[in-house]
Amino acid sequence: MIRLFSLRHYRAKSYGEDLRANLRNVIVPFTAVPLSIFCLNKFFCLCFLIFIYPLWAFIGSIYLSIYDPRKNTVDEHFHEQLLKPNYWFATWRINCTIVAYHSYQKWEQTKKQYDMEDKGRFLIEGKKLDLPVTPVLDIPRIMIKHKSIEGGMGINVYNNFAINDGDWIIQKVFENSDFIQRLVTPDAPLSTVRIITSRDASKSSTIKVKTMVFRAGRIRQQTDHNAIFYNIDFNSSHRLSSGTTNRHWYQTGLKSFDTTSMWQGQNYSVHPDSHVQLEGIKWPNVKEMMECVCQAHEKLCPDVPIIGWDVAWTNEDNRLMLLELNISCNFFNGHFDTKEYTNFCYEWFRTLDQ
Repeated sequence: MIRLFSLRHYRAKSYGEDLRANLRNVIVPFTAVPLSIFCLNKFFCLCFLIFIYPLWAFIGSIYLSIYDPRKNTVDEHFHEQLLKPNYWFATWRINCTIVAYHSYQKWEQTKKQYDMEDKGRFLIEGKKLDLPVTPVLDIPRIMIKHKSIEGGMGINVYNNFAINDGDWIIQKVFENSDFIQRLVTPDAPLSTVRIITSRDASKSSTIKVKTMVFRAGRIRQQTDHNAIFYNIDFNSSHRLSSGTTNRHWYQTGLKSFDTTSMWQGQNYSVHPDSHVQLEGIKWPNVKEMMECVCQAHEKLCPDVPIIGWDVAWTNEDNRLMLLELNISCNFFNGHFDTKEYTNFCYEWFRTLDQ
């Protein structure tokens, strides 16, 4: 990470700038401190890694020794947190570092592939390749006018990126499939499945699914970013696990000291809004989803090491739709093969170092 800090990033001027942009709303629980503060420059970042992170890892180990049902000792937790952390934030940053390093080393060959993280370009190229991306309204611009505000105010005009060289993606609002809608509340947002696909460093490797998570939306939310995460066992049973969240990493101010959301509130076998038992439910179209994202990875970004896909199962003829891809992706607390993932990371870093 320190080596990359000042180098060009595929979506920013430097890796450090990308860190500051994406960590400004990530708060370490119990601190109320946004992590972007420690990314002001390379010196701050290095000091954080050497001095502050070990201290926070030790404090977290004490907390885990009390609440973690594994009942490990403080020193066992400290060893894990310091040297081999496997919680969502750690794996997210590892994924981000791999793709940042890969894009820097292979920029000339992969620039167009990394451009797919642009949501508009993704929709255009996906449609060309006959992938099930979400459709865009075929109009050059749209006007949104408030029904009561007068004096020329309350009017907004948006240019459609696909037709009028604008900045806005203009689409209809899609609804959940009947199956998903039975699991959440009637006013829950479109609840998507995050699927991570990857390709090993070997040129002959195939695209594989690493994890699969249903993000069950919450009541009266516009998106599923405040969702409950239910892992889907894509290898065998296709059933949902008990749900978790990571929202305690986004609590600002005094809310960051809320201990109940950190561990005691991390077991949602029943959806807290719909009161439907989600744990144990069998997901019906796992194979179809896996085939969809593996095909998309192969067609759009065949050389990119790892990608997160947001897949919607909609009520539009019960179709699957690809909403977007996220190259700097996180697992959303999904289960994954730790040994396989460790080997994946090692091989990519070793290959890129050559």
